[in-house]
Amino acid sequence: MNFPARDCPEALAKGHWMIQRLIILGSLKEKPSSGYDIKKYIQDELGVFFGLENKSIYYPLNQMKKEGLVRKKETQGKNAKKYVYSITTHGEKEFLKLCKQTLLSQARPFIESDIALYFSHFINKKEMSTALRFRLMFLEKVKKWLLNKQQKLKSSSKNTLLLEHHFKLVSVEKEFIKSMIEMVNPPRRPKAS
Repeated sequence: MNFPARDCPEALAKGHWMIQRLIILGSLKEKPSSGYDIKKYIQDELGVFFGLENKSIYYPLNQMKKEGLVRKKETQGKNAKKYVYSITTHGEKEFLKLCKQTLLSQARPFIESDIALYFSHFINKKEMSTALRFRLMFLEKVKKWLLNKQQKLKSSSKNTLLLEHHFKLVSVEKEFIKSMIEMVNPPRRPKAS
């Protein structure tokens, strides 16, 4: 069975580009913002969910400006001029289109550690067990972050569906990792006397 979204680098790049545009437009639906504020929003609000690298937020913003999806307004900041971006009517339509496309996407979630699991028969059991325990600690940190985020969102009108989805993903992955640790380190049987 072929999964087109994973078949070629162009599809992966297009998926990344689409998600990046969706996130930027979504942040601008929340409120007009500077490039710095959009980058901070992505890191603070969505960083744990998505591995987007935003080395430069300005390139996609300028591309979206050329397409009429956002507008740029110059304002005076504390020490220098600053540009604030806002979403246009055309950008609002594009945002909704991208939301629908991602909801209908047939791309599977990609978890990098899954590839290592495929080749786990080549990994030393002790090293495998150590790596799995580190993964478990990481997932516990993610769970705490999600709980903290959930507490903050209770007092706001923001949707918590993304948090609920990731709680379930983290819970299932934690249980799976625990079972993997048991498989790698089966309990020792007491010696018969």
